[in-house]
Amino acid sequence: MTLADAAESGRLNIEDTWVSRRRRYFYMAVEKAASSKIKMVLHQLEGYALPADPFDVHARNQPGMPFVDKLSAFGARDAAEILRGPDWRRFAFVRNPYARLYSAYKNKIADLTSPYIGVRQTIWRLAGNGHPPAEAPPFDAFVRYVAQQPDPDRDGHWRSQTGALCLDLIDYGFLGRVESFEKDLGTVLRSLGAPEALYDGLNVLVGASPRTAAATPYNASLAQVVYEAYRADFETLGYAPESWRDVP
Repeated sequence: MTLADAAESGRLNIEDTWVSRRRRYFYMAVEKAASSKIKMVLHQLEGYALPADPFDVHARNQPGMPFVDKLSAFGARDAAEILRGPDWRRFAFVRNPYARLYSAYKNKIADLTSPYIGVRQTIWRLAGNGHPPAEAPPFDAFVRYVAQQPDPDRDGHWRSQTGALCLDLIDYGFLGRVESFEKDLGTVLRSLGAPEALYDGLNVLVGASPRTAAATPYNASLAQVVYEAYRADFETLGYAPESWRDVP
């Protein structure tokens, strides 16, 4: 598949690409993998002040405010060089698929203030409830809803990470991990010549879902459903099938 085809089909999410002409880096955001924090740091690295609502860096649509470019700001030849050429630093961050999916559930489904009302109702109906109640469906129902969807049709918050990264089109130089976030983002910032002030607070994530009780939300059978749905993530990104036991 060509770059143009991937962009047109939506396989390559142009809206979540961050490209700095000055620093010559490309960042592919993976939702629910510390993307809010990374975008805020990159925004400041470019020399821009954060918006009054820092989460506006996601949309990059505040009139009169500068933002880091998307890949769509570049022509086809430049875009191809950015994604594969030797003179650009390309990076992304990934996360344990079990932890990422549970975080998406807490943030988008269990939090009734989120706008995912229709998704909650669909999950209830698929679980056999023709009259969906107002409360959030249980986590296991959410998992089974996600698992029956083709990956390209999934919401970005639970689309596979390998799908979002487009590894066949983008030659990444570094894939950081949320599990070692402070160290890995520090590695990226050092490679980009970031000022020391940006290193402060890297260990404090923003927009993170609240931690729950110590007991894992998974059991062996539910974890198997997730493993099969995200097998490519586990195998390609190096996460252990048994790591569901460590998800709080």
